[in-house]
Amino acid sequence: MTPSKKWILLRGLARGVGHWGSFVDKMKAHFPQDQFELIDLPGNGSRYKEKSPIKISDYVKDLRSHSEFVKSGEPFHILSVSLGAMITVEWMREFPHEVQKAFLVCTSSSGYSPFYHRFQPANVLKSTCLLWAQDEVQWEKTILEMITNSRERRDAELLSLVTYTKGHPVKMENILRQMIAASKYRFPHEAPGDVRLIGSHGDRLVSPDCTLQIAKGWGLKPVMHPWAGHDIPIDDPQWLLEHLL
Repeated sequence: MTPSKKWILLRGLARGVGHWGSFVDKMKAHFPQDQFELIDLPGNGSRYKEKSPIKISDYVKDLRSHSEFVKSGEPFHILSVSLGAMITVEWMREFPHEVQKAFLVCTSSSGYSPFYHRFQPANVLKSTCLLWAQDEVQWEKTILEMITNSRERRDAELLSLVTYTKGHPVKMENILRQMIAASKYRFPHEAPGDVRLIGSHGDRLVSPDCTLQIAKGWGLKPVMHPWAGHDIPIDDPQWLLEHLL
């Protein structure tokens, strides 16, 4: 029997734990013996009233204080997306004994990629539309059209995501603060531990080349989805689960 693992799941920019959609239930069914801890970044999800830090290391400090796995001294795996993956890298760098393995999905670093790859220019106009979003439906539709490629999966998840966003409205100030933190953070020159880099050739928010360049710098072979958008957990959850090895 496969020994049980502990998982911390971290979302990215302006997204809370409810924005995993149905992925969490699928992951729990896929790994029924494992334990899971979903933690919101300060400023996101259930913590939307808090102020987001502008330093990645401050997110690490905060999240560690909220983790029961950390408090119990038990090592764990981390699955994280985008900004969450940047935080994971710093977590591993500062506390290498805590993270057994990290799965970093569609992330980027200023040390490896130019800014116009880390946020592809085609999204600038789309993202400004969020400033005039009339309601949570328009907000979520705008975001999902930038970060997913499957209309079928968008339609399947939209209602639950809209409902979650209504109860957990992110502040524009916190989005900007999170963007500042992401823009300033540089990955180390070597992988900080046992890492699996996961990207997608269909990512239209962050260039797929960002994952490829990190992999090249770290001497790793990345796992690349053939068509999914930036949010692989929404676009193709089963594929992602099969690559959490």
